Amino acid sequence: MDAMLPDPLEGLCVMVVDDHASTRRLVADVLRAGGVDRVVTAESGSEALAMMASVRPDVIITDWLMPVMDGLAFTRAVRQAAITDDPRIPDPRLPIVMLTTERTRRDVEIARAAGADAFLVKPFTPARVLERVATVRQRQIDFVISTAYVGPDRRQGREADEDRYAGPLRRRGDAADKVDVAARAALCAQILDEMATFQRLIEGRGGLDHMLRQMACRVMHALRQRASEVGDRLLTRAAASLARYVSAVGGAGKADPEVVQIHLDTLRALALLPVGDLKASAMVVRQLDRAVSRRIENHLALTMSYTPVTTPGRRLHMIDA
Repeated sequence: MDAMLPDPLEGLCVMVVDDHASTRRLVADVLRAGGVDRVVTAESGSEALAMMASVRPDVIITDWLMPVMDGLAFTRAVRQAAITDDPRIPDPRLPIVMLTTERTRRDVEIARAAGADAFLVKPFTPARVLERVATVRQRQIDFVISTAYVGPDRRQGREADEDRYAGPLRRRGDAADKVDVAARAALCAQILDEMATFQRLIEGRGGLDHMLRQMACRVMHALRQRASEVGDRLLTRAAASLARYVSAVGGAGKADPEVVQIHLDTLRALALLPVGDLKASAMVVRQLDRAVSRRIENHLALTMSYTPVTTPGRRLHMIDA
């Protein structure tokens, strides 16, 4: 973010509503790591309604599917307070982000009809969570109050293009080694910001737990796509390396946290290098490749050191090869 502009997350209070404790904690941890001043949580829409008057949130992130009161019913209840006064709801106009595992056209229509401002699709990255909160907080959209609909003007602020890459678009015939310098500089600034946020998230959760290792894979996948678009082959290769490692060891759950951290550190190191310093960038990527290859070889060696065998009348067991 531009240092001359105010941080859209500064001073905010965000309420996270989700019946799953692990997801609730993860979203809250991401928000805190991203600089949100106050984060409060609730397990259901009904609990959130009971808390709103005292908490007075600026933005709400609510899961769609919840027992007792789901995200749609909760959103409708908040918006209805614009017509029928409800002392539990101090501001029926506050932005609401719907958290869901699906985002079909029909889902979008249903959520928007309930009065939701935006979607946050699971699984998500830290950058996506923070971007959604900042966007709904900053957008200037008219608020409609009618008997048929209460909520943000559905003719404004559509999200159709929000998930699309904003950098230069390349065709198959474009030079593969031509780097868009301005776009790469913007991408590197984003990488540094994302790596700093992710590092705070790791520290806040006490290490790279299973959920953060999965999230790191999603972060690297997104960075790989963006690096490919700006034409930086070395950044693309480094960002793709984690997927290679995770696939080789059998999934994020089996990934060594140290190897995941090496990838995060490598992306940060590459982002700090000047665009023209190809020699230094290539050396950093080669070091990553060697480190990952060694870890994969060690994993395969350990796996192959035990061979499953069967003997007549006995259950499957393992013997040292």
